[in-house]
Amino acid sequence: MLLTIIVPLYNAEKHLERCLNSLINQQLNAVDYEIILINDGSTDDGKLIAEKFIKKHSNIVLYNQNNCGLGASRNRGIELAKGTYVYFIDSDDYLAHNTLHIILNYSIKYDLDLLGFSSIQTSRLDLNICKSNNEFLNIEVLKGVDFLVEHKHLDLGACWYIIKRDYLINSRYKFVEGKFFEDVVFTYYIFLHAERLLYLPIDAHRYVKVLESITNNDNQTHLKKVIEDYTSLIYRMNQLIIEISNNNESSYNVIANNIKFKRSVNIYFMFYKMIRSNISIRNINKILRGFKVIDAYPLTNFIGDQYHQRKFKISVYVFNNKYLFYLLLYPLRLLNKYKLIKLP
Repeated sequence: MLLTIIVPLYNAEKHLERCLNSLINQQLNAVDYEIILINDGSTDDGKLIAEKFIKKHSNIVLYNQNNCGLGASRNRGIELAKGTYVYFIDSDDYLAHNTLHIILNYSIKYDLDLLGFSSIQTSRLDLNICKSNNEFLNIEVLKGVDFLVEHKHLDLGACWYIIKRDYLINSRYKFVEGKFFEDVVFTYYIFLHAERLLYLPIDAHRYVKVLESITNNDNQTHLKKVIEDYTSLIYRMNQLIIEISNNNESSYNVIANNIKFKRSVNIYFMFYKMIRSNISIRNINKILRGFKVIDAYPLTNFIGDQYHQRKFKISVYVFNNKYLFYLLLYPLRLLNKYKLIKLP
């Protein structure tokens, strides 16, 4: 079997049919790939939709488990996978039709550990046509370290690359379980140790902006969890920076600095979650003191080629002056509550 597609699903009845339809319209023979659905304790009718597809498609299988989270679901999918290559996709996203066979063919042709491709963020549910002309010139296979040096703004989502299963198993890296942002550090590790990596400029993946997503959910219990997991992520990224910095080669120093930038990006957007939450200033201060100890706060490397507009400069100035931030916190919360401002 050439490919395993792993699809975790939790209360995905609104999106699952679209996702699965995109996965079976890929010019791949059913015997060459499998679609593993991991039902992570759903309470809606997503399971019934999955079973309907299973009756029609012999290469789709469903596994049920108690709710364990996205990281645990992906890890279980890895254990069950039989394909030479593994691909992860979220149940609310989808693929452009007839793109996955191109990605798989290049992966096999060049014997790759990893192949990355492009993603389009959209609210549309019918972008099934790929814009790429499928004629790719100047194909260059790189080591993962070299790729990371060249790509400061690497997309860290697990849905924009496929991985050779043997490489994934032998690396022993797994998604962190029980946390949001489970794929950030995982992606860095997988890229760091890849010997053969290729980026293919084909717009295959569709990242659907969903109202009930992790970033848009304003439930206070949820926001508290998001802030806790952001904090955990920052410390895991810091540990990765320390490990990389132990290598004196200049390329690793570049990668460490790029990760520091990504760390700052996550802290920046974490500030907005703090505004939308009801977390106390005392607890915010405790978090920021911890970040200061590891030299992650104030944000010194956020403003640059990607974030340079005036709105970012102003907000970073406020966030970096924590007492000014504390002074503005409650007015900002009121403005957000009454929808007079829109926060990321």
